[in-house]
Amino acid sequence: MTRDKAVTVKLRTFVVSDSREFTPIEFAGITFSRDRRIQGGIELYVGDSLILGRSDTDTIDALWSLLLTYIEGFMAGRSGVLNFPERRFTFSLKKMGRGEILAKFTDREEKRAAVGREKDVLEALTSGGVEFFSALLGFSPRDDWSYRRDLNTAQRLHAECSRLQ
Repeated sequence: MTRDKAVTVKLRTFVVSDSREFTPIEFAGITFSRDRRIQGGIELYVGDSLILGRSDTDTIDALWSLLLTYIEGFMAGRSGVLNFPERRFTFSLKKMGRGEILAKFTDREEKRAAVGREKDVLEALTSGGVEFFSALLGFSPRDDWSYRRDLNTAQRLHAECSRLQ
């Protein structure tokens, strides 16, 4: 990968339907609650490299909540690894200098990693959180306070990304 070229970062969230098909969150139409344990995956590309795949499934609302907490800590200068709630997968971000970040996914069989602009990766992740929790709250008949809190966190973190170089 050439580091002096701009790298496109793309993110989408999918929900696993009862028929085991992956449906983009905006079309899922599923009523969420913390006790439903709805499976889903986040597809994150940094350039041409797949970092998180839709088939790396987990309880999607819990995963997004934990991912936002992880991003918040990362943006505050803390490092670490995000363990998926129900799987043996890990995700991590590492500052590389010059405004770049290493995004890395690891499971037992494979490791996927790519370097991109820190601002672009964090904007994609936080924007994905806003999109996910906005859709989730739109589908849910009652306004779950923890989902509203997660949406507010995603919106705040996304706004903070504008200050990154």
